[in-house]
Order: sequence, then C-alpha cells, then structure tokens
Amino acid sequence: MQTTRIILIGLLAVMVSGLMMFELSHAEIFKWVDEKGTVHFTEDPATIPEKYREKTESRTMEEDLMSIEQRIRLKQKEEAELRERLKREKNEAEIRRLEEQLKKISKSVEKEKREAERKREEADRAPSPGYIPFEKFKYVQKGMTEAEVLSRFGPPTRLEEDELKSKGNITGNVSPSGSLSASYKGTSHTVKRYYYIGDRSKGEQTRVITFEKGKVVSYNTIY
Repeated sequence: MQTTRIILIGLLAVMVSGLMMFELSHAEIFKWVDEKGTVHFTEDPATIPEKYREKTESRTMEEDLMSIEQRIRLKQKEEAELRERLKREKNEAEIRRLEEQLKKISKSVEKEKREAERKREEADRAPSPGYIPFEKFKYVQKGMTEAEVLSRFGPPTRLEEDELKSKGNITGNVSPSGSLSASYKGTSHTVKRYYYIGDRSKGEQTRVITFEKGKVVSYNTIY
C-alpha cells in the first residue's frame, strides 16, 4: 500500500512538472533569478534549475496583456540588463549565448517599433468616428426609417430635435349672451436632425439627415 502511494505521488509530480514545462514551452523568453540575485534569460526552459522553475517568468505570457508601447519599454529594459551582464561576464561561452539573446531582443524591439508606427499610420488614415464616407452616404434615400439609418450608419455624432406644428382648424362659437369663443385644433410632430460630423483636417465633410415622423425627409452635406 505504501509503495503504491509513493508511485502515485511520483507520477503526479512528473505530470505536474511536465505540465509546467508544456506551459513554459509556449513562451519565447524566460527570466529567472538565482539565489545570488543574478537575472538569467533563456529560450529553453529545460536549462532552468528545477528549484527556480516555480518563480520563472514567461515574458510572452505577460506581453499578451500589454500595449505595444509597454512591450517596447519592457524589451528595452531586458536589452539594457543583458548589456550590463555582458560587461561583467568573463566566460566566453556565456558571452556568446548572451550576445545571441541580445540580438534577438534587439530585433524584437525593432519589430515592435515598426508595428507601432504601422498602427499609428492606420489610425491617421482611418475615418473619424461617426463620419460617413460618400460611398456609403450615397445610399441614403427619402422615406428611410430611423432604424434603417441607425443600422446602416450607426449613432450620429450629434442629435437635434424640434417640435413642428402642422396646420389646423380654428372653430368659433357664439354663446346666447353674444360672446365669441374660438379654439384651435392641430397636430404637432418632432423633427430630428442627425449630424455625422467629419474631421475637416482629414478632408471629411459633415453629413446631416433630417427626419419627420420617423422617416428621412432630406439629407445634405456641409462642407
């Protein structure tokens, strides 16, 4: 019974260790600190001494939750740490290993910078929130409902509402005493204007769609 328990515990330990190594194997670079406080980086988790594996940090797993700017700062910090280690290192084999790691991190930093620049350029080219390009605006038609406009173009940048009274009838009555009383009977409805405002610095125009009784009655562009 005791032997069986020992075997089960051993198998469980192997499974846990294997699972840990599997999780770590999906990361790019691993960081661990030895008992002297020296920081180590490696791409092969098998080279990490077993007693330090529980405290190993996976840079990729952390980076998945970071912005590009944060990742650049993190990798630049690692790059600086590696350069400092190179200055102190005497072992030639370790120097070569550190130099290879430094090259990879430097390339990664440059890649992240290019990606950040690409995203900034895309943001500059992207239409402003709420703006309707002409190739979409040309499909607006009189009689479209508010629901149709909202589903096609989304909510407007600004909404204006006015109360509009329609023509009615005036009726008069003469009382037995000879006094005259009059009353007005008419209806009113709401006029809505949707403003989809563009950024003039990007050459965008502002589109205005007017609704009466929930349907489009006019639409135009403000330059």
